[in-house]
Amino acid sequence: MLFIAVSLAYSCKSTKEASTETGTAAVEKSIEKKLQQTWILENLNGKVLTEKDFSKFPKIDMTSSAFSGSTGCNAIKGNLLSKGAGQIQFLNLTSETKKCDSKKEAEFLQLLRTTSGYSIENNKLYLSNQFGLTMSFKKG
Repeated sequence: MLFIAVSLAYSCKSTKEASTETGTAAVEKSIEKKLQQTWILENLNGKVLTEKDFSKFPKIDMTSSAFSGSTGCNAIKGNLLSKGAGQIQFLNLTSETKKCDSKKEAEFLQLLRTTSGYSIENNKLYLSNQFGLTMSFKKG
C-alpha cells in the first residue's frame, strides 16, 4: 500500500512539473477571438445529447489562454494552447469530484483532454482529436 501511495504522489508531482514547463514554454499563440466565448455541448461522439446523458448540458467559457465551465455537474478549468489556426489543446484540466448522475461525464472529460483541433461553422464549434470529430457546441 505504501508503495502505491508513494508512486501516485510521485507521478502527480512529475506530471504537474511537466505541465508547468510546457505551459510556460509553449504559450505560442493566444486563442482566436471567435473562440473566446461560452459554448454549450450539443453533440458527443456523433450522438445528439439528451437529458439522460447529462443533468445539465456541459459548457465551456474560453478566454485567450484559459477555459472554465461545467460538465453539467462538476466545475472544470484549465489552460488553452493554440499552435496555429485550427489547432487547440485543453491543458492542465481539473475537475471537481462531486458524484453525478451524468452518464457521459467521463467521456466528455476524456475527449476534452485529447482534443487537438477545431473549426467554427455557422456559429457552431467543432472539436476533433487524432481520430476525427469528437464534439460540437453551440454559442451560449
